[in-house]
Amino acid sequence: MAGSSRHVNRTWEHREILFWLLLLGSWQFLTAQGGRNATVGAVGTAAFLLFAGCNLGKLRGLGLANAGWRPTTAAGWLVAASSGHVAGAVVYAIGSASGQNMMLSGDWRLVVLQLTLGPVLEEVVFRGYLFALLAWSLRRFATDLVLNWLVVITAALVFAVVHLAQPGVSWLQLACITSTGTLYGWIRQRSGSTAPAAMAHAAYNLMLYAAAGVTALHFTST
Repeated sequence: MAGSSRHVNRTWEHREILFWLLLLGSWQFLTAQGGRNATVGAVGTAAFLLFAGCNLGKLRGLGLANAGWRPTTAAGWLVAASSGHVAGAVVYAIGSASGQNMMLSGDWRLVVLQLTLGPVLEEVVFRGYLFALLAWSLRRFATDLVLNWLVVITAALVFAVVHLAQPGVSWLQLACITSTGTLYGWIRQRSGSTAPAAMAHAAYNLMLYAAAGVTALHFTST
């Protein structure tokens, strides 16, 4: 019985190690110079997405049990994708109306990162590990309902503060990042999983790229 348990634990560890190797390795290749590295990174990204999707609810070692990489309902996926798209459209409209430069990178490797690996990594860290740490740290100070929102908002604020490391981040952008971080946290809290939060994050980035593309086409045609 003990031997069987050890075998299961080793299987979990192998899955988690492969999860991180595919994620971080593909990221490294995509950001490296050279067409061959980019191709390897793109293939690795596809392999990671397939592996991560097939292992929803199965990643428990290396702390990933706290990250909550679990499946959700069809309605949960729909809410995540649609809310991400709506948030992207609203933020793009606000940014454009306020005179912000909303043109995004044309480098396909960066686009791939921001639509796939980036959302997964950020949500596992901020709505996964950080969520678990905050819930453990603050649960003695609040009721469940207050605790849930306290964790969501605190994680969103930390998410926004980390983005200050990027040059030229404005107060409006910081407010938008905090708002979208709150949205991802609400989805995480509602579903109990970081996977739909990553879906919403990717949908948000996709909408920004789509809106920027439509705007560029409009100005080109006029």
